[in-house]
Amino acid sequence: MAALVWRSIMTLVFALLVAAITGVAANNNDPHVYPEQGPFIEGWYARITDSSSPRSFGVLFGRVLPKPLEEGNNSTSPPLTYISIIRSDGNSAPFVVAEAYPDEDTISVTVSGGRPVTGNPDNWSPSHFEWVAKPFGFFNVTPDSTTFDFTIGDDRFSGNFGPPSPWGPHGKGPEDWLGNVPFIPLHWFVYSLATPGDFTWENDKTGLRIQGDGTMHQEKNWGNGFPASWIWMQGVNSTSSTAFAGTFGVLGFGPLSVPAHLFGVRDFNTELELNFHPVNSMARVTSDGCSGEVSIEVVSFRHKLVIRARAPPSTLQKCLRGPTERGFENVLVESFAASVDIAVYERRLFGYRLLSTQIFEGAALEFGGEELCPDNPCV
Repeated sequence: MAALVWRSIMTLVFALLVAAITGVAANNNDPHVYPEQGPFIEGWYARITDSSSPRSFGVLFGRVLPKPLEEGNNSTSPPLTYISIIRSDGNSAPFVVAEAYPDEDTISVTVSGGRPVTGNPDNWSPSHFEWVAKPFGFFNVTPDSTTFDFTIGDDRFSGNFGPPSPWGPHGKGPEDWLGNVPFIPLHWFVYSLATPGDFTWENDKTGLRIQGDGTMHQEKNWGNGFPASWIWMQGVNSTSSTAFAGTFGVLGFGPLSVPAHLFGVRDFNTELELNFHPVNSMARVTSDGCSGEVSIEVVSFRHKLVIRARAPPSTLQKCLRGPTERGFENVLVESFAASVDIAVYERRLFGYRLLSTQIFEGAALEFGGEELCPDNPCV
């Protein structure tokens, strides 16, 4: 895709209109109330990076309330519920993906104390919910832990992780206070950047059993559905105690398409904490979904990031599902074997000074929608 200058002036104007009546961003990892009519999607995603091998794993689950069909349109809807467990053994090995489509009446979503979801998350309460889909399993979050156990076919994936390493205090997420803007069509919240814990992957048919310690990244999306175009990336380096997560795409406001970006990088040793979003920065993105390469420059008043991400095309798992206005459709490709280099610069009177260069191997890189290679069989 040709280079784009991501100028989100419209988002800034919208945000300023409501800034006076919004508070800090809520901890939106908890479930939201579904509207009476779609489209509305809600989905959670966790990625676990093995601490002692190139392996990494993923857990995705959620539900879509679809956009009503137009009169006379009797087209078949894609699945409205979805669970997947993913394993990557690293390098060029293909993903192992086990998928399930539970009946809606077998799904139970409750909040603290097993109560039904009757209101949206508030600004201060810690995340505390459970998502259960019989007979496949559960995902449980408390203020001090995240546990899950899903069995799909012959594959079973379970984990036990500690309290989150949050994006920011008091439920602050990548959107910052922009998360309170009511008419943003899609929201992205990162609950934890790097939570330590342990996991087990088993296969009853083959006798495979993989156990280990790892680091969990947790996030959530809710809103109308995934946008027409996006790139997502995430990585952690346990050796250097660094982590990052970010997404770049185009949001649709009616007939208008507005570029948007959310990105954060952390160095837990030096307490470096940088956050970039449309109000405080601009981004320029050059990407090629066929070669699996992305070049990004993000510039704020004080800092500049230069990001180079690349994933061997053979590692980009094809036709993975993501939530759209219609249901869970094959709209993305993803690699767990990406290499991402991030150079952090600080603005000086004349030019910039390099603060750090961070390298992430075994990172995640995703291309979706119009970012897909035209040769992709999903297109």
